[in-house]
Amino acid sequence: MKIKIRKPGEIGKSYYYDFTVRGVRYRGAIRDARNFAQAKQAAEKLWDDIFNGRYNPEPKEPEPEPLFSDFVKGTYLPLQQTNKKRSYARDEQIAGVLCEFFAGKTLKEIKKSDVEKFKKARLDSETRYERKRSPATVNRELAVLSGVLTLAVDDELIPSNPCRKVKQLRMDNQRSRYLTHDEEKRLMAALEGQDWLKSVVVMAIHTGMRRGEIFKLRWFDVDFSRGLIHVRDTKTAKDRDVPMSGAVREMLERQPKTSGHVFPSPKTGGQLVDIKRPFGLACDAAKIKDLRFHDLRHTAATRMADAGINVVVIAEILGHGDIRTTKRYAHAMEEAKREAMEKLSKSGAARQTGVKNEEGQPGQVAPQLEKLSKA
Repeated sequence: MKIKIRKPGEIGKSYYYDFTVRGVRYRGAIRDARNFAQAKQAAEKLWDDIFNGRYNPEPKEPEPEPLFSDFVKGTYLPLQQTNKKRSYARDEQIAGVLCEFFAGKTLKEIKKSDVEKFKKARLDSETRYERKRSPATVNRELAVLSGVLTLAVDDELIPSNPCRKVKQLRMDNQRSRYLTHDEEKRLMAALEGQDWLKSVVVMAIHTGMRRGEIFKLRWFDVDFSRGLIHVRDTKTAKDRDVPMSGAVREMLERQPKTSGHVFPSPKTGGQLVDIKRPFGLACDAAKIKDLRFHDLRHTAATRMADAGINVVVIAEILGHGDIRTTKRYAHAMEEAKREAMEKLSKSGAARQTGVKNEEGQPGQVAPQLEKLSKA
C-alpha cells in the first residue's frame, strides 16, 4: 500500500491523497483533516474501502492516456528549468528530437523496441553539418529519454522505464587531433578581417577553455591586475582561475568593451551561441582538414604537456574533474618521445651502414634530434 499525502499549500487549505489500486489512480482532497495524522488515517480508510469493494463512487469518464510530447513539454521541461539544470538548453533541444520521433504516442505505448528503433535511427542519421552522429551524442539523447520516462514512473503514469533494458552505445570518441604550429599560422591568416572570431580562437588555443566557458565569459571575471581569468558555470560545476599568457593579455587589451560579454555575438551583441559555420569556413580557407573547435582545447593541453608542465597543473588549468582525462595528453607526449628516439636510432644506423635517402644522400637527422644525439 503506497499512499501519498500532500500538505496544504498557500492557496488550498486541505490535505490531498494520491494512490493507485489495481492500476486505477485515485486523487482528491481530505477537507476535514486538521493535521497530517488525521489526513493519513482518512486516506488509509479510503484505500481499504476501495480495495475491499466498499467504495462505489459515481462512475467517471476515464482520463485519456497522456501523450509523450505533452508530458515532456508540460512536466519534464518545466521541472528541469525550475531545478536550473546546467544542461537545460541542450535537454530542451534533445526533447524536440524526442517529441518529433515519438509524435502521437502515449507514454504507455513506448516499449523497449521503440527505444531501440530510436537509437538506431539516430546513429544512422547525419547531423545538420553532414557528419556522422557520434555514439556519445546518441547516448546523451537516450539519457534524456530515460529521464523523461523515469519521471513518468515516479508519477505512476507508466509501470516501468523501458530505457533500462536498452544498452547504451559503446563510445570511442577520444580524439588526438590538435592544431600544428603551421596550421595555426594558416588559420590566423584565414581569420584576418574577422577579429571577433580570431579573438575567440586565440583564447581557446592559449587557455584551453571550453567553448561554453569562452562564450559566457564576462568582463568582471577578467582580472588584469592579477593576470587571471575567473571561469564560472563550468562543466564540473567548480569555478577555477586560468592564468593569462602574454598573447591572451594582448588580445584582451585590444578587445572592444561593447558588451558585458568579453566575446559578444557580432549579430545580436549578446552571448555567442554557435560558431561552427564561420569556424568551419575559416578552416576550409586555411586548407585544414578534420579540425573541430574543441580540438583547440586539445591543442592547449598537448602543448602544455610537451613543455613538461605537471599533469596536476594541466588538470587544474583545464578544469578536468578526473586526472585520468589529463593523463592521456601525457601519454601522447611519451609516445611522441619514443617515436622521436626511434627515428634517431634508425638515422644513426643508416649513417653507420651507408644507407642513403631518396636523394642519394646519407640519412639526415632533424636538427632537434641532432642536438639530442650530441648531448
